Amino acid sequence: MKKIILSLTFLAFIIGLNAQVQINPMNQKNPNEPKSKAKLFPMAEPHSFQQKDFEQIGWVNTQSFLYYLLTEEQKTELAGSYSSMTLLPDTCLKVYAKDIFTPGLIGMGFALDPYSTAFNESFTTGLLPSPPAWTYPYRLDTLQMLGLYYLGTKGYNASSPDTLRIYVTSVAPYRGERDNYITVYMNGHQDTMYLIPKITVNGANQTKGATIVPTSSKTIAIDYILQPKDTVFTWDSAGETWYRWSLISLPLTYDGITSDGFEVPCGDVLSVMVHFIPGYEYELGDTLYWGKVNGEEWQDGYPIRVNNQFALRYSYLDNVDNEFADPFGFNTPLLVYREHRYQMFTGTAAFLNEYYYPGPNVNPTMYFKLSVNTDDSCQIDVSIPEISDIVAKIYPNPSTDNVTITLKNSDKAIIRLFNVLGQEVKSVVLNDLQTTFNVSDLNPGIYFVKIEQNGKAFTSKINIQ
Repeated sequence: MKKIILSLTFLAFIIGLNAQVQINPMNQKNPNEPKSKAKLFPMAEPHSFQQKDFEQIGWVNTQSFLYYLLTEEQKTELAGSYSSMTLLPDTCLKVYAKDIFTPGLIGMGFALDPYSTAFNESFTTGLLPSPPAWTYPYRLDTLQMLGLYYLGTKGYNASSPDTLRIYVTSVAPYRGERDNYITVYMNGHQDTMYLIPKITVNGANQTKGATIVPTSSKTIAIDYILQPKDTVFTWDSAGETWYRWSLISLPLTYDGITSDGFEVPCGDVLSVMVHFIPGYEYELGDTLYWGKVNGEEWQDGYPIRVNNQFALRYSYLDNVDNEFADPFGFNTPLLVYREHRYQMFTGTAAFLNEYYYPGPNVNPTMYFKLSVNTDDSCQIDVSIPEISDIVAKIYPNPSTDNVTITLKNSDKAIIRLFNVLGQEVKSVVLNDLQTTFNVSDLNPGIYFVKIEQNGKAFTSKINIQ
């Protein structure tokens, strides 16, 4: 069994004013399976709810965008590769357990982009028509997640119950409104961008109650009160453990937060983040486990689970670089570390104090029930999907014959065109403000334009039809 040691040593730097940032991913993986004595029962299927809908799209899960991006072997591996990640209270510095060590993950979530063409076998359209085509706003009606709710030795306390705090928000990458997010790419791969919403941290010096909240004005917070029925952990006299995944179902009308559901404006990407807020009292530096160690072995009777905990199920892939990147859109697993809570990122990585961390190897198991409002259609100009201090315009997009690129200055620039396999198909050295590529000889599909000038780089996607 693999131990989990998520080291946060990485190099991050900003390329140009468009805030595309390279992040070297964490150099070690999450655990690939629960404890060796755990018994996993079949996963529950998501339920349906009778709600007032615009027009139902149906259920989408956090793996749906990968279906046409993975090989058959990777799909098989992904189907059987999952574990659970404990969400620490916002002041916990560490957690010890028999077979794993976790350095402080205090939030896990996902950014869902239904406009991404990754959902389509030919990569031509998303679950909704992809900009710049006429498209629609949509609505999240129900959120579901798979998790493990453990009760410690103190048991369930109805007078002070444990809570899942879920932040639901949206940002607007297709409209170019960059105030509340940036895009990053991992480990130097220009075709594997992730979207990470901007956050603000309040109460970092408090012993309890710090908040890590998306800055977008389109944000709501839902507190789901965990119930005894959500409990999934038992411990018998022989020290054996049994697990079954609990399906947490959360209509977006829960507790009257919204009248129908969470409406997402046209061109916005939906983001969901889950935190665990325990009902028990705790202080800075608390741990979730305790016990004594003899070498690498735990003494008899350990672990002793004192306090209640909640863990989210996630999937992983081994030996795949940037396995959960969406090259066509902004579907992104999201993480929050204790470094966010204490504003501990330093140096060139300090910007991460203000943004979620992308999850290149951790994909939480969540389900989204979506509806669409086809009466409120819109058209979004995505000729320049990311603001840049290099590029003035890339058009037309989509294109059938020619693609024209206009720069903001006439300094020497290298322009390369790549297919989705990362193969360079065209290139030119430009010493002028404008150049035109003939693309009529290329197969239809998504391509990437990479432009390098004066030590800066810009990457954009174009659709050749």
